[in-house]
Amino acid sequence: MNDIIFSDNLTAQEFSILRKSVGFPELTQQQAASCIENTTFLTAAHSADGQIVGMGRCLFDFGYTAYICDIIVHPDFQHRKIGSKIVDSLKKKTFDCVSDGEKVMFVLVAAKNKENFYKKLGFCLRPNEKLGAGMSVWIEK
Repeated sequence: MNDIIFSDNLTAQEFSILRKSVGFPELTQQQAASCIENTTFLTAAHSADGQIVGMGRCLFDFGYTAYICDIIVHPDFQHRKIGSKIVDSLKKKTFDCVSDGEKVMFVLVAAKNKENFYKKLGFCLRPNEKLGAGMSVWIEK
């Protein structure tokens, strides 16, 4: 892991490169830039030669809800604990903003077949006995 450098720095172009590497829907450059600009917490992973290899974002309301999104690790760098370190970093950044005794609910929408990755990090599948199914919709203008 010494060859991977974690930081808060990510460009819209790097974001788009990572999204494309895993087959996520393409965004316009304006959308990508807006996503980065309006993210509460961001963690990026670069190789020692400066190549973007992973990233994750967190949108936090500074109350109790934090939405983890865009956890992406380039396929050539998967299975090296980079994604886990990104999620841990986002959780820590969020917890640094709350007081002792306060709880934060981290929520996410897992990419297909990535549920086990998140289960290993303590997330539970929905629906379950307490929570309904997560839902989403894409709307195009």
